Amino acid sequence: MPLTISALPTGSCGMRTQGMLPARRPLVVEIAGPAGAGKTTVLHSLKYRSRKVSSVALPRFRSVEGLPFFAEHGLLLLPTLLRLAMQNGRGLTRHEISSMITLNGWHRLCRRDAAGNGSVRLLDQASVFMMAELHEFGPESLRSPGAQKWWNRVYRQWAATLDLVIWLDASDTILRDRIRSRRRWHVMKDKPADEVFDFLARYRRAYEQAISALKADNPGLRVLRIDTGDKTVAQVVERLTFDLGLQSNDPEPVL
Repeated sequence: MPLTISALPTGSCGMRTQGMLPARRPLVVEIAGPAGAGKTTVLHSLKYRSRKVSSVALPRFRSVEGLPFFAEHGLLLLPTLLRLAMQNGRGLTRHEISSMITLNGWHRLCRRDAAGNGSVRLLDQASVFMMAELHEFGPESLRSPGAQKWWNRVYRQWAATLDLVIWLDASDTILRDRIRSRRRWHVMKDKPADEVFDFLARYRRAYEQAISALKADNPGLRVLRIDTGDKTVAQVVERLTFDLGLQSNDPEPVL
C-alpha cells in the first residue's frame, strides 16, 4: 500500500494511505544500508523518476556555506563534547565531531523549503548511518553512560523527523564484489574477504541498534527492507515509486 503524509501535530510521524486526506508536508525518507547496496544509485534514479523527489545535502564542515550551521550547533554541543573529552580513551576525531553536530541540528533543515502535497525528501548516508558509525566505530566514550543523554535527545529528534527508512542490502559476496569493482575508493576495497564480511556485519548490527532506538521513540516509523542482490535498479525504483505514493502522479518511465 503506497504511503502519503497528512497534516499532523508537531513531532508526530504517523502515516496515512492514499485515498485519505491529501499530503500537507514532505515525506522524509532515509536510504540506509551497507556499502555496495546501491543507495546512491537508487536515490539518483528516484529523483530522475519523479519531480516530487528531492534530496537534502548534508552541511559540509569545511565549506563557507556550512559555517553558520556548525558554529551554531557546535556551541550547543560544546558541553557534551567537553564531558566526553574528560573520559579515558581516545578522543573524538574531527569527522566524528562533525557527525555529532550534524545529528544535533540537521533534522531542522530536512523539511525546510520543501513543498508538501506528496513530495518526498530523500536522505543518503544520513542520520541512521551517522548513528551507526558513531556507536559502532566511535570511541568508547560514546558508549558510556555520560553520552546517553545526548543519544536519547538525538534519537528523539530523528524519530520525530523520519517517516520511513529504506534499508537496501544484498549478500556479503555481492557487496564485496561491488565494493571491489566500483571506481570510487572504499576502505574495504582491497581487503581480504573475511575483513570485508566482518565490516559489513558490524554495520548491519549498528543499523539494527540505531533503528531499534528510533522505533522505541516512534513505533510508527516504517522500515522497508529490499534485497538489491537479485533485482535491477529499475525493479527497485519501480517498487519504491509505488511505496512512496509517486506512481499514480508520475507515470514517466524509469531511466
